[in-house]
Amino acid sequence: MKIAVIEYRKTPPATARELMKAIEVKGHTPVYLKAHLLDARLMNRSIEIYHGNEIVEVEGALLRNFGLFLNLDTFLKRLGVLEALANKIPVVNNPSATLITRDKWRCLLRLHLNNLPVPETLITENPFSAMRFTMEKKAVVYKPLMGSLGLGSTLIKDPDLSFQVTRSLKNLGLPSYYQVYLEKPGYDYRIFVVGDDAIGAMKRISNNWKTNIAQGAVGLPVRESEEPEPFQLALKATKVLGLDYAGVDVAYDVKTDKYYILEVNAFPHWEGLRKATGVNPPDAIVNHLINRIRK
Repeated sequence: MKIAVIEYRKTPPATARELMKAIEVKGHTPVYLKAHLLDARLMNRSIEIYHGNEIVEVEGALLRNFGLFLNLDTFLKRLGVLEALANKIPVVNNPSATLITRDKWRCLLRLHLNNLPVPETLITENPFSAMRFTMEKKAVVYKPLMGSLGLGSTLIKDPDLSFQVTRSLKNLGLPSYYQVYLEKPGYDYRIFVVGDDAIGAMKRISNNWKTNIAQGAVGLPVRESEEPEPFQLALKATKVLGLDYAGVDVAYDVKTDKYYILEVNAFPHWEGLRKATGVNPPDAIVNHLINRIRK
């Protein structure tokens, strides 16, 4: 069967290449589709999806990304085309589900409404709200509303600084997103979920408050039998968000003696986890999609 891998770059990045290789190893044909070349057409009783001038004829698709720094119209166009595709064939992850996880606030809101523990979080356009939140919590972390790898996240302890950050962003037409700073014990967890299973997990250990592997943290494998609660939270979060697979970040807070879900990534990287655990996520992701196609 033909299985598509969808990205937005001109040539497949490493994660897309690995998925395509896993598809080939399992005896199927990978097809690389660029998100900006995908169009949809409503016919009398059908929907046609085009990649350039050619009709897309595949049995399933793996969505890795559909673009960064897009204006709203382009973002909605690409999302709408992918939703049309997902009505014809299995798409992993479902584009509508990725829309929620791409927005940190909406992701945490969905988890909170389903009684899953998340850090105290503020989203605002008001510099005074940001200042009051920082004064109350003593230390907060500003995060870009859409982003990954820890890039742009900033620890703020000065209320005046959070005031200035939010005022500057407001002048650019952007909101501000703050989380209370958690006192981690020098590490947090990345759990990789595929389907109903947590296929691997690691402790991300760092001397820095940022524990992203991309920011220099070291990954060590951890088993569910050793620390079951982070695994259970990751599985519940993935199910609540309607994802087929996800990288879930969970932290233990020394101050409150509780675990919290920090973020859920629908397009997770896996090199750090593979080095730490020996698990190869592309194999599991492709197997999961093939099983869905065959149902």
